[in-house]
Amino acid sequence: MRKLYVQLVKKARSAVLVTNKGSMLFMLLMAAGSLLAGCGGGKESKPGQAAEPVTITFYLPYAGDTETFMEQYGNAIVKKFPHVTLKTVQPPDTNVAGHLANVLSSQEPIDIFLNGDTNHYRYITPFHFQNDLTDMIKSRGYDLTRLETSTAEAVKALSPNGEMYALPLRMNVMSLLYNKDIFDKFAVPYPTDGMTWDEAYELAKRVTRKEGETQYRGFITQSYSIAWQNQMSLGFADPKTDKPLFYSDVRWAQLVRNINRFYEIPGNALAEGSFSGINNLFYKTKVAAMYAASIPGTPQDVNWDLVSLPEFGHLRGVGSQASLTMAYIVSTSKHKEQAFDIIAYMTSDEYQTEMAKKALGLPVVKTQSVKDAFGQDNPNLVGKNLKALTRNKPAAPFQQSPYQAITNNQLEKLWYQLGKGQLDINTALRTADENAVKEIEKLKASGQ
Repeated sequence: MRKLYVQLVKKARSAVLVTNKGSMLFMLLMAAGSLLAGCGGGKESKPGQAAEPVTITFYLPYAGDTETFMEQYGNAIVKKFPHVTLKTVQPPDTNVAGHLANVLSSQEPIDIFLNGDTNHYRYITPFHFQNDLTDMIKSRGYDLTRLETSTAEAVKALSPNGEMYALPLRMNVMSLLYNKDIFDKFAVPYPTDGMTWDEAYELAKRVTRKEGETQYRGFITQSYSIAWQNQMSLGFADPKTDKPLFYSDVRWAQLVRNINRFYEIPGNALAEGSFSGINNLFYKTKVAAMYAASIPGTPQDVNWDLVSLPEFGHLRGVGSQASLTMAYIVSTSKHKEQAFDIIAYMTSDEYQTEMAKKALGLPVVKTQSVKDAFGQDNPNLVGKNLKALTRNKPAAPFQQSPYQAITNNQLEKLWYQLGKGQLDINTALRTADENAVKEIEKLKASGQ
């Protein structure tokens, strides 16, 4: 249709040149405009005509409130789309799957689902919410090349055929947090950007000390996070066969050995058996000198700063995989086009800049000025080395299997024993592999 419009304009210009009659130009342009208007289709508003009011419902799979959502995300959307009324639905507790079942049975509408990439097979596929946006991305001229390459790849990795079930909204990466007071206490230089894991290991040995009754720990991390966001892009289960990969892929032994050696430093053995227990070593008891993790989202009573996550010698410049929050348009939505316009705007430089300033998440776009805006309006991050977060490129995502989470859980359980010196690496990986096979078989037998 646009080609026809161009042809008519050319004819009009030719007519003016030949006849020098402006009326011919006017008539042909009017005809072209009428043709375009008649072929626009749908319910799109005409120039100068207000868009039809619509209510768009966001599902937030975390406890929260509408006021906070509007402050952080919604107000900017309504300002951009004044004809849109936003509604939020969120579970009253941690039983997200149960709440979703109730929402569906009551036929309560959902249009946009904000979901972490690790929960795709927990909250999206079981309820058949997946909806490929590929055609809409093309028809509405959305430019995927604006996005950080790894974020678009991570979305495609959620499906066997590379469908785009969502647009990435924000991301977090792992860095190396450190307690400045501990390094000052022992007169040891602070960690630096671009360290290798070997250099971090040597540094950890220098700050693993006992003074009086206090045992200072040189390095800690969460096994769940370091595995899921691993720099080697290792998956947990083969997406084609659903078989665990811990024992068959020798790189898993390399990855686990790299982290576990820190816990073999005398005085640094893992005594904890839970996520919160490890987290508290850095933020509560303040005995951990270094912590490989994402930066905190709330104020913390510890004198911390950060550097880039240590790198493998054969993977220089490669950081952790990104942990993504994605914006899905669910299959049951009755307002898919309006919803797409909204999530497309949420990935614009304008919107991403405002999110970045508040440090709601790292931006998912390539634009450097947007990246540089991260944390500017967040008083908790004043003076922090935030450049470390974007210094390295995120590792490529792995192709996911529906049984990723249950497989990773088997390794996480055993990693606590590994860190306490109760297992050797080969036994831990073989056992995690065997346990994952059993759990996968149970799920398949139950029809999941």
